[in-house]
Amino acid sequence: MSKIDNVDLWVPSIQQSYCEGNKTQGVDTIRICKLEKFDIREKFVEWEEGKSFKYVATGAPLIKSASNHWSIKPVGNETLIVSYSEIIMKGGIFGRLLEPLIFLATKVAFPNALAPLKYYIETGKPYAGNVKDLPKAIAFC
Repeated sequence: MSKIDNVDLWVPSIQQSYCEGNKTQGVDTIRICKLEKFDIREKFVEWEEGKSFKYVATGAPLIKSASNHWSIKPVGNETLIVSYSEIIMKGGIFGRLLEPLIFLATKVAFPNALAPLKYYIETGKPYAGNVKDLPKAIAFC
């Protein structure tokens, strides 16, 4: 069974995460991610247990919405995690001007973001040190 309410264990910027109500998996599940200055609300819009899910997130500054599709598939004795994100900026033309900066930021940050996930999956516990000290996970953007 998938466990989505513990994303705070491997994303250092998330101080707390939980699902609204009693629903903790499947389509229409709502996950709240509390960051230092704002909360992100993620609504799961696709769900294939043990294979993939997609959510749409709102609440981040300058971002109208962001969707993220995660899937896993076996590759030999290993597992490949595939994540596809789409971000829609606020601010019309001004927001469009920020898109190249957002693209560059995600290209640099995403491999670093995957390192704590890799550690968590491999050890079953969150990384206790500074995640910048972890080797970067192999990622392609």
